[in-house]
Amino acid sequence: MPRILTPLKERIVRLLHLRSKLGTVRGDEQAKVELNRQRPEDLAETIAHMEPEDAAALLQAMDPVQAGNIMVELPTDSAREIVSELPDEVLASYLDVLPMDDAIELREELGEERFNALLEVIPDEDAAEIRRLLSYPEDSVGRLMTEHFFWAKPEMSIKEILSDLRRAGDEKYEQVNDIYVVDDAKHLIGVTSLRRVLRVPQGTLVSEIMQPDPVSVHAEVDEETAARTMARYGFYALPVVNAKGVLVGIFTGDDAQTILREAETEDVLAVGAVSGDAEPYYSLTPFSLYKRRFPWLVALFAAETLTGMVLRHYGQSEDSAVQVPMIMYFMPLILGAGGNSGSQVTTTITRAIALDEVKTIDWKGVMAKEFVVACLIGLSLGLLGYLRALLWNSGMELSLVVGLALPAVVIWATLIGSVLPIGAKRLGIDPAVMSAPFISTFVDATGLIIYFEIARRILIS
Repeated sequence: MPRILTPLKERIVRLLHLRSKLGTVRGDEQAKVELNRQRPEDLAETIAHMEPEDAAALLQAMDPVQAGNIMVELPTDSAREIVSELPDEVLASYLDVLPMDDAIELREELGEERFNALLEVIPDEDAAEIRRLLSYPEDSVGRLMTEHFFWAKPEMSIKEILSDLRRAGDEKYEQVNDIYVVDDAKHLIGVTSLRRVLRVPQGTLVSEIMQPDPVSVHAEVDEETAARTMARYGFYALPVVNAKGVLVGIFTGDDAQTILREAETEDVLAVGAVSGDAEPYYSLTPFSLYKRRFPWLVALFAAETLTGMVLRHYGQSEDSAVQVPMIMYFMPLILGAGGNSGSQVTTTITRAIALDEVKTIDWKGVMAKEFVVACLIGLSLGLLGYLRALLWNSGMELSLVVGLALPAVVIWATLIGSVLPIGAKRLGIDPAVMSAPFISTFVDATGLIIYFEIARRILIS
């Protein structure tokens, strides 16, 4: 969707033009210098909106470590399109340099067959580590842990530990905030911190400063459970053991943060009747948003039908005191669809604003995207409403009113719901507090006007 270019996007566009003018060699060198200065998370957000062939060209111009980190940050759908444009040797270089837990994340984008083929190309040691992690259940902490952690024996001195740290390369340890103490069989028996190590004499033994019986998790524990355990105790990393108590890896804070953020996002979206994984808002196409929202709306549509059945029951009653006009049968259906559609949008946009995925200047792009989604949803619900009215023997004209009113109200509610959180943010009001209650009240009032105006033009004419 159209969106105002940020300075980063403008630089990438210039690099693409430069690359085409200078040829791949000189263009790639210029691109590598410029792009390696940027954060992978920022580049991933921009590259997700590029054509797959352009994105693949830029990734190949970068350092493999930078490019691999960007691939991990990309939304799944975008990554799948891009990997189809990348040769196997480039993808193998990503698997070779990425941390193993990040390398495993590319498996979903590459497909199992291509991923397994690439494991035959990368060094045997890396391939063996990836296969070990894949042996753990899906969504378990074992798949996200790293085997590159700092461990020591209880009889080691602080001098030995510091000497090991000085000699170690950058890739040897994922993090060194904590030092895990193991016995000869690699059972976890204690932990100490680097801060404490630096404060004691170098002749001190590790056993003298370690904390026994550290908190740990089993490798097959659910990743979200492990992340919440780490958050509870405020750890930088959490040791992971197997069934025998052997230390097999550590679960790091950056992975835990990602897991918790995605879990919370999915929970918030579920409250707003939106399904699917936690993907950045701008990485989702209108059709992707349609697939996430429409099933819930159909379920709510069916629930609102029950209210209409109550009205229909009394509308057909012989007691004139409680008779209800036929046009009223479908009011709950139409107002409910509008309110639910608007609530879905406000929930999605409010969450995107909270995660800084959508800014106030993006309102035009958001409205354009949501208009397409609203048309898809509105037309689908309109057809269902039209068929429902016909089944209730409402006549062709009233059925047509329902079929037209539903998409009109849904589109109206969606557009209001898309701009409302952004407007609240612009005014310094918390979108989460204001948007959801306001959208329901507003859509009920305006939805009635839309419904009755359509009915007046069709039924009276």
